Amino acid sequence: MCTKIYPPGMCVDDRLPTSEQFAVTSVNGKVGMGVKSLLRFARGALVARFTGQLSNKIMQHTLQVSPDTHLHDPWFVGLLTHSCAPNSVLDMQRLEILALADIESGDLLTIDYATTEDVLHRQFACGCGSPACRKWITGRREHINETGQAYLLGLEARKVKRIHVRPARRSIR
Repeated sequence: MCTKIYPPGMCVDDRLPTSEQFAVTSVNGKVGMGVKSLLRFARGALVARFTGQLSNKIMQHTLQVSPDTHLHDPWFVGLLTHSCAPNSVLDMQRLEILALADIESGDLLTIDYATTEDVLHRQFACGCGSPACRKWITGRREHINETGQAYLLGLEARKVKRIHVRPARRSIR
């Protein structure tokens, strides 16, 4: 059954992920924990099923099932890393993770938090590195908060400053 991913009381289905399939690991000092695949999954494949405890509260590591219901899973799916160009997507009705792109062994599983959450537990700056990166992450139904607006204005100011500070190109004659 599910070895070392979920605690014994949460192992309600023998199709839940195991430590032979996935590694819960530290991503870096800023992101925290994440989930690495230890297997390869082709685009469109079922990556894993998941479980958790239902709650009416938005907390860290919860995922929205309906407007008033959230699934708390601090062991597996609640640890998936955000990306603006994710490699997987959650089906919150079937409690499944599906591959949006090919996932190689050693890849972090990523989702776009704005596709599952109306309102996030906490908005945050994004550094996913995707060309489509939104730079500040919110839920799909919330506006960028004051901190996010200041952060984005600061990014824009630094970008403008870099453009104006660039040395002029010398023409070769």
